[in-house]
Amino acid sequence: MYVSETFKIPRIGKIPLYVIIVIFVFLLAVLQDYIYSSIKHTGFYLSESLLYNTFWIFFIPLTILINRLIKMVNPKNKLGKLPFNVGIGITFSFLHIVLFTSLFVMVSNLVYTTPHRFLAILKTVLSNQFYIALLWYIIFPAMYYLKQKSADVATQYLGTMKLKKGSKIITVPTSRIQLISTDKPYSVIYANDQKFLDTQPLKEFQTKLDPTLFLRVHRSTIINATYIKELKSRNNGDYDVTLDNGQVIRVSRHYRKNWQQLLQ
Repeated sequence: MYVSETFKIPRIGKIPLYVIIVIFVFLLAVLQDYIYSSIKHTGFYLSESLLYNTFWIFFIPLTILINRLIKMVNPKNKLGKLPFNVGIGITFSFLHIVLFTSLFVMVSNLVYTTPHRFLAILKTVLSNQFYIALLWYIIFPAMYYLKQKSADVATQYLGTMKLKKGSKIITVPTSRIQLISTDKPYSVIYANDQKFLDTQPLKEFQTKLDPTLFLRVHRSTIINATYIKELKSRNNGDYDVTLDNGQVIRVSRHYRKNWQQLLQ
């Protein structure tokens, strides 16, 4: 069955946007250290700057982990979303800082003759970077819920349609529609034992009807999957579908992505 993705992370090409942002900020932070040391005439040590600014790199794996977590938990209750969001923000901020401090001290012990102490680095990072991590890890779940809300609004498909028959306008439950086909300049709607003509194109019906039920199986046909009685292969990639009303519809391989679930 077709499942719409409620939250799609923005990408540039195949790379998630947040990865590009993190790498850009990381490089910018190193450049800032260099400029600051040049202005203040203090020593600039590239290895130390790179090590300290690995703080930014931790945003990448932890954001991936948050993305998976909120998709699994995703509280349905609106009252549950806020504490869950804040809880994620605080938990992942502390996790981020502890992981970064641990890495910093470990590398420091391996590289420097006078290594940095864990508590000293932890206090520095908590005072300077905790708010940055907290903002990031609260904003990211909030983006998810906003996208999800938009998707939920967008997927409120029609439960009934007003269709004209002669001089009458009849309200027809969409659950009764078995088939919509093109007979230019009209679309023909078959609702059980009734037949209606409408001026809307098939593309318009696709936006109004639930795509998990109403499948575009041909350039001129939409069928209601709940009324499929039989599916028979033509041995060339196409299939014939027999509906409950006895109509036989060709299912084109060119629209296979829309009806692939019928073969499962």
